[in-house]
Amino acid sequence: MYINIYKHCIKYIVILYLLLNASFSTAASSNSVRATDHLNARLEHLVRSNITRNNLVTVIFETDNLENSSRSLISSHVGRIRFKKNKSYEIRIPAEKLKQLLKKLPSSIHARLPYPHQAVSVTSQGVDIMGAADMQALSHGGAGIKIGIIDLGFSNYVAAQSSGDLPAGLSIVDYTGTGTGGTNHGTSVAEIVHDMAPDAELYLAKVSTSIQLDAAMNDMASAGVSIINHSVAWFGAAFYDGTGSICQVTDAAQSAGMLWVNAMGNSRNAHYLSSFTDLDGDLKHDFSGPPSQNYNTISLTANNNISLILNWDAYPATRDIDYNLYLYDHVPTAGSVPVASSQNPQKRPYNNPPLEIISYTPTSSGIYYLVVTKTSASTANIPLSLFTTSSSFGVRTTTSSLPQPADCNSSLSVGAVNLSDGVEYFSSEGPTTDGRNKPELSATNRTVTSQSNSFAGTSGAAPHVAGAAALLLSQNSSLTSSQLTSLLMLDSKDVSATGYDYRTGSGRVSLDADLDGFNHDEDNCSLIFNSDQIDMDSDGFGNACDDDIDGDGLTNQEEMSIGSDPENIDTDFDGLSDGDEISIYGSNPLSEDTDFDGLLDGDEITIFGTSVLTSNRGDLSPKGAPDDVINIVDLMMMYRYLEKLDQPDATALLLLDVNMDEKFDVNDALHLTTILGY
Repeated sequence: MYINIYKHCIKYIVILYLLLNASFSTAASSNSVRATDHLNARLEHLVRSNITRNNLVTVIFETDNLENSSRSLISSHVGRIRFKKNKSYEIRIPAEKLKQLLKKLPSSIHARLPYPHQAVSVTSQGVDIMGAADMQALSHGGAGIKIGIIDLGFSNYVAAQSSGDLPAGLSIVDYTGTGTGGTNHGTSVAEIVHDMAPDAELYLAKVSTSIQLDAAMNDMASAGVSIINHSVAWFGAAFYDGTGSICQVTDAAQSAGMLWVNAMGNSRNAHYLSSFTDLDGDLKHDFSGPPSQNYNTISLTANNNISLILNWDAYPATRDIDYNLYLYDHVPTAGSVPVASSQNPQKRPYNNPPLEIISYTPTSSGIYYLVVTKTSASTANIPLSLFTTSSSFGVRTTTSSLPQPADCNSSLSVGAVNLSDGVEYFSSEGPTTDGRNKPELSATNRTVTSQSNSFAGTSGAAPHVAGAAALLLSQNSSLTSSQLTSLLMLDSKDVSATGYDYRTGSGRVSLDADLDGFNHDEDNCSLIFNSDQIDMDSDGFGNACDDDIDGDGLTNQEEMSIGSDPENIDTDFDGLSDGDEISIYGSNPLSEDTDFDGLLDGDEITIFGTSVLTSNRGDLSPKGAPDDVINIVDLMMMYRYLEKLDQPDATALLLLDVNMDEKFDVNDALHLTTILGY
């Protein structure tokens, strides 16, 4: 009789279970729309595109009240609440974490992108890349420092002042007599300097000769300028060995206590260097061979003027060696007529410098041919150098391709890397022709100015270094020019061959704003001195500046207020992080068994799939997937196990121990019956 009653009970229990399950499924399908469903096309694109670049993104959350549980979720997804105004919260978060966060936030929170906007002024990306933003944040913006920019022209500088890209108060002098314009090259250079050191005073000078260069330098020295940036390359004044009139200018600047920062040049592929070689005795230099090829090639574009500069190692003037330079529009043969040539007499009695220059504007595009000759078979074969201001040579020498004054002992020479620290193909390469190390440093180029969407070249790299030097000087006004150079090299990031190399020098500038011995790229707390660099949760933020030291999703302050350990991700050692206990499960991070059912909170979530808020002893159905509800169905399942009509698994055996005496028997059934009120 009892068995029949039992069977009927089972029948009705199964029917009841099916009804309850259907009801639950219906309720689940009508869940409220969550924040993730507000992802529009722009936000989806932002997330996808920035994940590929591993970037942080900014999102605005709008809600009547951002509750602590939501704040904890934001923190646990490495998000930061940066600003709040009325009902709007600005969040900064890694792109790959945003979508996960939106899935967990309540539907009352609406997510949107910042409103579209366009900058009136622009800031060089190098400010962040090289740590200048760190220095500025610590109030080292170059105040009291005077920086000179000696360049070839400053077109549109007034407009740049109006847009805020240059300071309203600056000094500008034209030494050429042709006005301050002509090119906006100097304007872009000055903008980068201003971006790096916004509080520094700028002194602009336009020059076109080495005499004007010297005059501008002297006037800047008199005005108290500490740093000069010169993003200009000079050719032919010396054999690129640190001598000559151009280097005399930088030497004088150094003697006056100024740091001279110079672009390394963009001539890596537009340079040739070799000793004069004449294997076949035709008085023409062999660019390659054997067999002898006594010409070099260059690709020219119609109507684009170029210069070709030949000089040789016989400065200051030669009375014995005479080389000449010729340009042809076809492969030169006997009787060929050049389209241009330079045949200055160097031998006695002329006493001219060892220099030949061709300036030429081709009427048609194509391959042109260069020939170097000497006037006498008895003339010594010595090193010669060939540069062009356009294109590249068919036969080239990338080493020692630096012009002046990048070769000067008294200049800090700067090579160029791109925004991802890749070495630029054009950036001139050391050493100097007399074997000295150049460049000292490298810096970012291809940054945005008001004049250019991508200001490329070592011309754009050098002003980043000049600005960085000004920041260091504002941090410590006692630094000498040589100390500034040493400090910039010491703090650089190695971006090419390990150690010093002839393309990037000691590395790309990376400032150490907090003076803890770690540069911007290495420091996990770039604004706070932390020489130990301890990062407990390995999230990239050192403990000194991490508001969630253990990375459990609760801020240090929140943990202190609730009594959990800010240096322990799982204070009660129950297998759940403190943040998840508060924001996801609602359990007590200070108790390993929130519902006192004898099961660790972590085990209930990860092993049994049961609730951490209500006792689950006796929760046996549905079989293998307890539903956090103890009712007659669970009692009937228990009787099935007692009657050995079903075999309990390990989880069921634990849950069957209702009275927690570490065994399962009829007493557990009686205990459960009492709990249910039968």
